Amino acid sequence: MRTKLVPLPRRSGRISYRHRSDEAEWGFEDFTLTRDMSGGRCLSVHCEMAFDAEHVVRETVLNVDTDFQPIDAYVRILNHGVPTGSGWFRFGDEEAEGEIFTRDQGRISQRVPIRKPMRGFGVHALMGDGWLAASFPFDRGAGHTHFLGSRNLLHSLHHFGATGPRLEISASGLTYIGRETIAVPAGSFDCHRLAFTGMTNAHPPYHMWISADGDYLYVQGVVEGYMDSLFVLEQLEGEPLA
Repeated sequence: MRTKLVPLPRRSGRISYRHRSDEAEWGFEDFTLTRDMSGGRCLSVHCEMAFDAEHVVRETVLNVDTDFQPIDAYVRILNHGVPTGSGWFRFGDEEAEGEIFTRDQGRISQRVPIRKPMRGFGVHALMGDGWLAASFPFDRGAGHTHFLGSRNLLHSLHHFGATGPRLEISASGLTYIGRETIAVPAGSFDCHRLAFTGMTNAHPPYHMWISADGDYLYVQGVVEGYMDSLFVLEQLEGEPLA
């Protein structure tokens, strides 16, 4: 007797990276989100970008639980078309571990003490940035800043996620600007607007608009300073997973 295939619920789409001055595209990411029978979610994302001297490709898989706390992740990085590193990461209740190989440093094993709840695991994909807002206490209203100190892990301190990967710590928080409805090529979305604050890696000012449907889709973002860029959800397929 054959078993009937019932695909997991999924959403997929594309986000463009554009210069604000002329809207020329300098990068993109294609993503797929799935939700399993336990309520956990998986983000699979392919990112490509070329900005000044940077030419980066990243392949990432990130799994989170029902509270969007990270379970495990895989990151593979190419610089100028050449593989420079890959790593597998796992997040327990009190420790994060990484098994990594990079072109410059060879094999690396990491163990880093952690404290949950974490804000998440930053994988530099914009959809991953959206998930960093999943634990934000929106009920406290506009103007509230949520700061978890050193409970912010990411795979690279490089602004384009071009180094490593490895377990890095960045102390930053999120400030809630408020609820806004915005229109992008993928449609019209009810969003939470947030700003990153207290970033310790000299990142330019950064605002993002995240869907309020429980999936925390990255709908739009603006980065100022030298990057001066607009990030926009161009395509979206699938119904909300929440």
